[in-house]
Amino acid sequence: MPIHAPIISCHDCGLLQQISHMPEDGDVKCCRCDSTLRRRQKVDPFKSIGHTLALVITALILWVIANVYPILQIEAEGHALSTTLFGCVSYLLDAKMFFLAGLVFLTSIGAPLIQLTGMLYIFLPLHFHRTPPYATTVYRLVHLVRDWSMLEVVMLGILVSVVKISALATVIPGIALVAFSLLILFIAAILSSINTEMIWEQVDTLEQSRETKQYQTDTQLVNCHNCYLLSTVSVDHAQHDEQCDRCGTAIHFRKPNSLNRCTALVIAAIVLYIPANLLPVMVVSGMGNSEGDTIISGVLYLASTGDMPLAVILFIASICVPIIKLLILVMLLITVHFKSQWRPKERTQLYRLTELIGRWSMVDIFVDTLMAALIQIEGLMVIEAGMGAVAFGAVVVLTILAAMAFDPRLIWDNMEQVNE
Repeated sequence: MPIHAPIISCHDCGLLQQISHMPEDGDVKCCRCDSTLRRRQKVDPFKSIGHTLALVITALILWVIANVYPILQIEAEGHALSTTLFGCVSYLLDAKMFFLAGLVFLTSIGAPLIQLTGMLYIFLPLHFHRTPPYATTVYRLVHLVRDWSMLEVVMLGILVSVVKISALATVIPGIALVAFSLLILFIAAILSSINTEMIWEQVDTLEQSRETKQYQTDTQLVNCHNCYLLSTVSVDHAQHDEQCDRCGTAIHFRKPNSLNRCTALVIAAIVLYIPANLLPVMVVSGMGNSEGDTIISGVLYLASTGDMPLAVILFIASICVPIIKLLILVMLLITVHFKSQWRPKERTQLYRLTELIGRWSMVDIFVDTLMAALIQIEGLMVIEAGMGAVAFGAVVVLTILAAMAFDPRLIWDNMEQVNE
């Protein structure tokens, strides 16, 4: 049951801490692992809601423009072609690459739309001091899809595509590209202006009142990962899910079967990483010839044509990032399994690094999809997405899920057991 107490449980190391002073504007860091416990802005709640609402409405208008109009147009040998983000998804569906189509749709179109419409559904009534029905469920969904919205990665993929296509045809940026650029800025402004804890307090205060419960010896204190409500979980059910009384999210003392799930996902990602680099991610056909292009050959092509900065970016995003993330996850799993006491703070920071960099591996997927959707000139040149792109997309998804499955508090559990 939820309780009201000046106590916070760190999401990364599990340490219970009492905050003696909460700043009006600033962050509170964990004294053990430096994770951000609370972030608060010195803004009037309803002024903040009104400001954020204006940003959300503007962002929704930009989203419509960015998805209705062509994002890029090309002219080659008398042919004029253009495509939208929906056109990229449609191409993948026609090619029967359903997994890749779903991934591109979710990360570039679906997740941002869910974010924006969900926030509009919440903030518009709150602006008029009302609470919409199912507010906590909707806001929970907005929080859930946040990690899958990758507009900034899409933009980087578009820039790399423009450089590659410019060697084959004349590239004309569409009006949607400008709207898409502005959309990224507006969503960044929305996320930076939202005081999540304040929003949950507003929704919760308007919807329901809670009784204060006393902390008992047979329970453990945990924070809900979604709405940050401090709750108690029975020790006898510490490895099983209980629901947060405010938002309905499953809460647990430790993520159930964290090591087993993370290990399985990491092994699957390692296995798929081999065909992802050996199979072509893009197949170029023209004049009776067909040539496959792997991830590394794409990097070498950019380097050989003098686009060294983009070659370095693509090399880091598509080759270095997946390898680094897999190596970190393997190291974390091994050290936790053997109850290692080696540098727990640094290992926790490495875990946070995997959450930060994982999405950038999607750059190559967006590049291949956009080029394949654009360049379809029968008799001259046709570009198709290869099976390597499907395997690589699966690697990206598996590593993201593996990072979500791993519970960094297990690193510190080993330290506490030794100290006992």
